[in-house]
Amino acid sequence: MVLPIFTVVLPLVVAAFLSLIVKGKPARYIALAGSLVSLGMVALLLSITSNAPISWFSLPGLSVMLTASTQPINLLLLQLIAAITPLIFIYSIGFMDVPSEQGRYYFEICLFAAAMMLFAIAGDFITMLIGWELLGVTSYLLIGFWYKKERPPLAARKAITTIIIGDVLMLMAALLLWNSYGTFSFASIISQGAAPLLPMAMVLVALAAFTKSAQFPFHEWLPDAMEGPTPVSAFLHSSTMVKAGIFLIMVLLPLFIAANMLPMLLIIGVITALIGVTNALAENHIKRVLAYSTIEDLGLMTVALGLGSLPAALTLFVVQTFYKALLFMSAGSIMRANNNEESITNLFVPSTSKALIIATIIGVLSLAGIFPLSGFFGKAGIESASNSIIVYAILSVIGFASSIYIFRWFLIPLRKQAQKRGVLANFRTLPKPMLAATYITAALVVYASLLYLGVLPWLSLTPAPIPIAAAAAETTITLIGLSVAYVAYMRLRLKKMSEAHRAAYLALYNNLAVNAAYSLIARLFNAIAWVVEGIDRNIYRAFRTGAISPILFARLLRRMEDGQANAYVAAFILGTLLLLIILVV
Repeated sequence: MVLPIFTVVLPLVVAAFLSLIVKGKPARYIALAGSLVSLGMVALLLSITSNAPISWFSLPGLSVMLTASTQPINLLLLQLIAAITPLIFIYSIGFMDVPSEQGRYYFEICLFAAAMMLFAIAGDFITMLIGWELLGVTSYLLIGFWYKKERPPLAARKAITTIIIGDVLMLMAALLLWNSYGTFSFASIISQGAAPLLPMAMVLVALAAFTKSAQFPFHEWLPDAMEGPTPVSAFLHSSTMVKAGIFLIMVLLPLFIAANMLPMLLIIGVITALIGVTNALAENHIKRVLAYSTIEDLGLMTVALGLGSLPAALTLFVVQTFYKALLFMSAGSIMRANNNEESITNLFVPSTSKALIIATIIGVLSLAGIFPLSGFFGKAGIESASNSIIVYAILSVIGFASSIYIFRWFLIPLRKQAQKRGVLANFRTLPKPMLAATYITAALVVYASLLYLGVLPWLSLTPAPIPIAAAAAETTITLIGLSVAYVAYMRLRLKKMSEAHRAAYLALYNNLAVNAAYSLIARLFNAIAWVVEGIDRNIYRAFRTGAISPILFARLLRRMEDGQANAYVAAFILGTLLLLIILVV
């Protein structure tokens, strides 16, 4: 039966509405209980292999079905979401300390997790679109959660505007594929092979995926989304919405191959990864650095798919879940201890906070690609999949730069001078749930790293092969990046470091250019709309003039109705003579 696999979302949906009704502190425990029940149900339902569709409703000539897919790739994402959700909720118990906001917060984040689970098991476009739309709505609510502030609503509006573009494109793609194949089922469409409208449909699917997964040129909403609560950022960037587009491309990869779309994926992925890494080098906001890092990771996954290497993309897809959640949790803890300061140049992490520093180091080393932590296998696998020396060189430069920016992110708050220029840091008062979730996530990163060769085969997936030469090259590049970062950000004086960063900002940071391009496009469409509106007004005036003329003539005739019979007879005779003259002529 397929029905039980859909029930994994029910505990979270029930918890969402109970949280909204109960409100206050009990909402946090209801949400956590719902996530744990969902995790247990996922563990129990892994043996389900049937994917018979469920009839939703029928119309003449059309029966709309809901299909759950239990393919290994679907179960993989489902397990990642189920595993990370309770950790996010534990972290939220310590982070969200405003009682009046807890009901709304847990309602939104429970629905967000349920939407992603539904998306993960979707076996057709109808089921996928339901989860896809719920993800858009709930992400909009969560990004703009602090709606009383100035920036969060603007960030949420920017995110939903970009996402809605993808929603429209995805709906168009689904209708094109249904018109070509007569079905919405992923498996049925893939089994039938190429069709005349397939290339057009896959271009639309790719663009929709790019909006969801922050690929160029739709990437700029993701850094702005850091205005949301930190647990939302950790959830958003680790295993939920930003990976939805990449996951959909993975599922439909045979169709992209049939439509000759891999070069497009490769080019967009390389551009996106370069944008992410250059902006991360120049950014000072502690969470935005990680946001640009996520853009880089997503770009690398797209590169792997453009190279036709699903195992390489899946490897980074899995390992990035844990180390990115860990880094956001660490960032949130550091910010909380520093009175919510956001700039890494004003943050201070004392050496006495050893447990938090060790946990953060695990995430940093994993992202940088230090062997044998999990990030190494993800990034080295993608570099190994490249069959072009140019692509390999670009990926090597990206890897080198990523090791520099993440060590910069970590090292600057450790400098002794940071205590003088930063705010008074107090790590002793950090909520225990925040620290507990951080430490558990760090343990998961280590676990995934140590059991890398055993975890993926357990899910019937083949890990990306990594030749020894590629592994050595990746390690060497990362160590050089670590050395450069250490010298630049631990040995240089603050003045020289600031000057170097100012130069890097001017050379590398392109946020203003991208937003200026968005603004230019908006003004262009506004100008087009103004022209269309002008044409519409002129057409309206023409028709209005044509309608008014008979009215004015009728009013003139009405004045001739004065009740004089002689005048009517004279008018009748004159009219008759006029008609006779016209007929004669």
